Amino acid sequence: MKEKKREKKPLGRKKKLLIGLGAVCGFLALLLVAAVLFINSKMNLLNRSASYGTVDSIAEEPLSFDHLDLDYIDVMENGGEIEPPEGEVNVHDNITNILLIGSDEREEDISDSARADSIMLLSINSDDNTWRLVSFERGVGVSIPNHGDDWLTHTFAYGGPELLLKTLQDYYKVDVDRYVRVNFTIFETGVTDIGGVEVELSEAEAEYMNKIAGEDKWEAGPARLDGPTALVYARMRHLDSDWNRISRQREVIRAAAQQIATLSPAKINLIADKLLPMIETNLTNGELWQLAFRMPSLLANDADGITVPDEDACWGIKLESGKSLIGCDFETEAQRLDDFLTGKLLPAGADS
Repeated sequence: MKEKKREKKPLGRKKKLLIGLGAVCGFLALLLVAAVLFINSKMNLLNRSASYGTVDSIAEEPLSFDHLDLDYIDVMENGGEIEPPEGEVNVHDNITNILLIGSDEREEDISDSARADSIMLLSINSDDNTWRLVSFERGVGVSIPNHGDDWLTHTFAYGGPELLLKTLQDYYKVDVDRYVRVNFTIFETGVTDIGGVEVELSEAEAEYMNKIAGEDKWEAGPARLDGPTALVYARMRHLDSDWNRISRQREVIRAAAQQIATLSPAKINLIADKLLPMIETNLTNGELWQLAFRMPSLLANDADGITVPDEDACWGIKLESGKSLIGCDFETEAQRLDDFLTGKLLPAGADS
């Protein structure tokens, strides 16, 4: 007798559902892996030629900058007479500090001899997802190894980002050893490509910019600036003072952050391909991933900002060479800075 063929039982609804869910999960996993690889490929475009410890994987631990050791730098070695205050660097586990350096060369490639035209700290508090901006007055006098007392901005020219970071650690007791560096060309290109930035011009600022432009183009009130015009706005200081100048720089950074938040992923991708190879940083891919995850909630809040040191608490220093430096009480300013970063104090005159 012939054996009867076993009839295949139709799959039950539950098994079909499980198979379907498995297929969907597998597809989503592939998409996630593809997205991670794609974004990592973008991050790898960054210029890390002068950086330490690049990491291509996603870090699972909280942001940690411990692997950059600057202890080998002694700011007083064959330096000047302006000594940093005593005491340790103020470390807070919930605060991430990144130095934003704007160097003064006009070319696509980063050079080794540029000065730091803009020195600004981006501080992120992971407890309440807030961000703060601190501008450092570049004319403050500090000791530079093998060069004597000089402007803070010249630490970058003589020792690169490492010496600048170490000087800020020593004199202002701020926990920072990560940086992002752009120059004038990158700034102008970036601002133009994101669609410009909107700032509020005072009557005096509008008149000053009209003189630069050679025509009556600007008036007091909201104004949208392209890259070259935003650079003029961010660098004008003969109008009032260097303290006003760096306050305008913070306004441009805030405006750029708001503008970037409006861009489509496709637009951001095009800009990234163009600009990232020109940007120098020692942030790892893992650290950038964590910052990216926080970015939506950060951009939902505006950033408070201050300038260090406090203009009203400064004095002038005249060197034998005739050079003028800005003097300040570094111990007091270090405490003021730490109080601002931790949210203990919103100093009078802080912008928001």
